[in-house]
Amino acid sequence: MSAELKDRHVRPRRSIFLIAVTSFALTLTTLGIAPAGATDPIPADGSWQSDAIAESATPAELKAEVADGELRMLVIRDDSGEPDATVVSVANVKSLDRTLKSINQDDSVISIQVDQKVSLLAPTMTSFVAAAAPTVAYTQWNYSALRLGEIHSSLTGTNIKVAVIDSGVDRTGFELNVAGQVLDGCDWVTSPTNVCIEGIGIVDENGHGTHVAGIIAAKNDGLGITGVAPNVTILPLRVLDANGNGYLSDVAAAIDYAVLNNAKVINMSLGGTADFSLIRQAITRAAAAGVVVIAAAGNSGANGATSYPAAYPEVIAVAATTSGKVIADYSNGGSYVDVAAPGSLILSSWPTGTGYARLSGTSMAAPHVAGLAALLLQKGILASAVKNQIETTALQTVVGGYGVTDYTLARYGAGIIDIYGALGCGSGLGCTPPSTSPVPVEETSAPLAQTPPTLVEAPSTPVQAPAPAAPAPAPVAAPV
Repeated sequence: MSAELKDRHVRPRRSIFLIAVTSFALTLTTLGIAPAGATDPIPADGSWQSDAIAESATPAELKAEVADGELRMLVIRDDSGEPDATVVSVANVKSLDRTLKSINQDDSVISIQVDQKVSLLAPTMTSFVAAAAPTVAYTQWNYSALRLGEIHSSLTGTNIKVAVIDSGVDRTGFELNVAGQVLDGCDWVTSPTNVCIEGIGIVDENGHGTHVAGIIAAKNDGLGITGVAPNVTILPLRVLDANGNGYLSDVAAAIDYAVLNNAKVINMSLGGTADFSLIRQAITRAAAAGVVVIAAAGNSGANGATSYPAAYPEVIAVAATTSGKVIADYSNGGSYVDVAAPGSLILSSWPTGTGYARLSGTSMAAPHVAGLAALLLQKGILASAVKNQIETTALQTVVGGYGVTDYTLARYGAGIIDIYGALGCGSGLGCTPPSTSPVPVEETSAPLAQTPPTLVEAPSTPVQAPAPAAPAPAPVAAPV
């Protein structure tokens, strides 16, 4: 917690609690809560306490949730001036009544909330298409455009830990099985509370997290793909299940876990329209601790609703581009978009089938920026300066065949990332020419010899079932 929050005045806990849950006295009389007029009002002063109270659920909301199935409830306490969130699962209205009656005895409680769902971002549609995996790294359109073949002779992300808050990361495939590269991580999906189970962040029943991790850190062995920062350490923090769904409180807990475990970069290729104070506060703490936070801008198009956590000011919000040097139609627009990066038909690691898939979305654009942040940190750029370095070197025109052809601030932010320029490769860093001529994989007309022998292009978003080894008959949509 920041010093600013610690120094804030904390009002009497009992009064705060009464305002938060007084309305229950109207329908749950067994609580015996005093009338709201008996307490002092708490102004909306921007403190975490007032934020928590503003997000408190009404009795009708709690009853509606429990009527639809098990209610996952957040109990927010004031712990010596700092927020403490506890997850409580309630199966029925009777249990809800009993739980609230018990909570009424705890003077530290200031708010009761519904723990809302978070998910992978809205889908983009692609069909299953058989394709050939390249035998030489850097031939994919995104990696060749970013000039990674030149950059990796000098910088690879060594000694930088990147947290991937997602569906987990499967490290058993061809690209992420370097000894010690992917840590055991942590899993909130199988935890009954928002305290993670350590050691099983490497479970990925969806595929999305593995794909994201490959964009960041696929190994540099000359085969298949090579990530933006192939020597980083990946900390997999699993908050999304096989269907790409999770809880906001788990995302907040994962951010704090990443900071406590010395991650220097956090990638979140997920989002929603809810401005949730627990996540906002966790991101503020992460930034104060010197962690660079990156998030996908959203896949709802130019006029799509603002996506969180991307919209928080400490976060680098990333839009997606195509190989045609234009912003993707699905990519969100808005004043919160900071930069754009390759996001369409991106080849990366996959936990089932042949070990590779090609996906599209701002979920794929964000990890390109996470990899760039790792390279900048390795070079010695301060975490507080990384966002500015990325933005001030971003391209708003075409340079050397790569860049923007239709720049607008609302769609591109500062422009398309220029990894070569951001790292100062033209200023004596020591980048060397690539050993092979880059060929965009989307434009390759003939299959290449490959290891492993087959690639399946997955749908734009992962699904629970394994990716098939042959073309499927119809498109499949799922969140990315």
